[in-house]
Amino acid sequence: MKVLIIGGYGTFGLRMARRLSDEPGLEIVLAGRSLAKAKAACDLLSGAAVFTPLQLDRNVMDLDFKPDLIVDASGPFQAYGRQTVVEYCLEHRIDYADISDDGAFVAAISTREMDAEKAGISLISGLSTCPVLSAIGLREIEARIGPATDVTIGVAPSPKAELGRNVVGAVASYAGRKTVPVFRDGKAITVAGLTETRRETVCVPGDIPLPRLPFAVADAPDSQSLPQHFFTLKNIWTGAGTRPVWLHKILVGMSHLVNWKFCPPLTPFAGLFHRVRGLFPFGEHRGGLFVRGSNEADSASWHIVAEGDDGPNIPALPVVALVRKRLRGETTPAGAYSGEEIIKLSDLQPEFDTLAIRHGLQYDGANLPIYEKVMGDSYARLHSSIQSLHHTGEGRIFQGRCDITRGKNPLSHIVAALFRFPKAGKDIRVDLRITPDANGELWERHFNDKHLATHHSMARGRWARHITERFGPFAIHMAILEEAGNLRIETRGWSAFGMPLPKFLRPGGYVYETERDGRFIFHVDLRAPIFGRLCKYEGWLEPV
Repeated sequence: MKVLIIGGYGTFGLRMARRLSDEPGLEIVLAGRSLAKAKAACDLLSGAAVFTPLQLDRNVMDLDFKPDLIVDASGPFQAYGRQTVVEYCLEHRIDYADISDDGAFVAAISTREMDAEKAGISLISGLSTCPVLSAIGLREIEARIGPATDVTIGVAPSPKAELGRNVVGAVASYAGRKTVPVFRDGKAITVAGLTETRRETVCVPGDIPLPRLPFAVADAPDSQSLPQHFFTLKNIWTGAGTRPVWLHKILVGMSHLVNWKFCPPLTPFAGLFHRVRGLFPFGEHRGGLFVRGSNEADSASWHIVAEGDDGPNIPALPVVALVRKRLRGETTPAGAYSGEEIIKLSDLQPEFDTLAIRHGLQYDGANLPIYEKVMGDSYARLHSSIQSLHHTGEGRIFQGRCDITRGKNPLSHIVAALFRFPKAGKDIRVDLRITPDANGELWERHFNDKHLATHHSMARGRWARHITERFGPFAIHMAILEEAGNLRIETRGWSAFGMPLPKFLRPGGYVYETERDGRFIFHVDLRAPIFGRLCKYEGWLEPV
């Protein structure tokens, strides 16, 4: 099988080739305007597949061979005039695919159904993050809540991820211009790009959340593609949450100026934006996407997070999955399609499994105990005794035994006394009462005669998707993690009287819950910078 990738040495084309390098019987032609870059890209690749460089201008298609599939991975698709590559494929009866994120372009390809059938080929547009992952997420949500009426989609690339010049150029081309499609009240309309914002925290259940980010309305195929397959949808909104946030805010502000005719279009500044973003690659090297769906009765959200350099693979994976399907003999009938019709979660999961990419469903609208709610579908993976303790219902009481250790630093004893931590001892009786209330859960612990009460609640705002534990005026914001059936707690922030406190003084430690011989086991080792260990208590509990 021979596959020609236009833009084959670019950000996404090269990743496609690298992912497919393990396929014997596959020849990949990496094409672009620079033969030297195409040759250099081929030199980087090795494996069972064969790689061939080719100098090609996509606007002047003239091949002396006939590939089985042509993939357009160049862009920006917003800048395309005639569908030159598509016309070439129709004329020469070659299957076509692209990674377009331009809603108008994807919609235009879908109108070529009769032409594709007459030529006996498949035209597949939009084999990218949107609408493929948008549709996957929406299917997962509807399996939980039923048909959705409203959906919000947000893409948040890692601040350290390489964004191609064409990607930045595409954003600049529609910033502030009333060309971005959305679906509102059952009607397709256009709005000015980047001028509408929404905030969201991307968090795969049982994992550390991404920072809470602003997302600005962006051009994507979702508002035109999804209504064709999800007939109950009334509102569709897609946004991008780029980092650093200050640069994102500048782009949003300038987009408003363009919309108000106070500023020229931003296209000439695309190169500058691309360079500036490259100069400030600060923040965690993690990116993600969320899809939030709702109806009158319920709501849920599907999240996907990629670690490190694996994030930029995501837009390339639908094409990779398509090629692998074809190599297995799973061909697509002649016709015109958008990407979400062809690629399902089962097609992408084998690719996710070889990368640091995780996904899961959050039960946003469900009336659940706070730990069940914050952990979403990862809660079901916990050991049964851990699930039992946090499934509080109208309230639970537990009893057990524990050992308590205090720190050696005299200053740590002052802090421990301030927070009312118990004194050191062996084989101490511990009682735990969990009482739900309107805002969360009251946790009352008795270590012999020492009483320690804290309040746990769903965090909001900046710390959404976390649990907040309050010790009087102090609040600890915790990520709740699932690891091989265990529950682990990681402190992510803290405050006093509602005011954030310095990160370098943030308390933490090693806190987890596990199961041994069917019994609930807890391990709480609380530490703080400068002071060291404050208090460690570990033991077991059983329900009364």
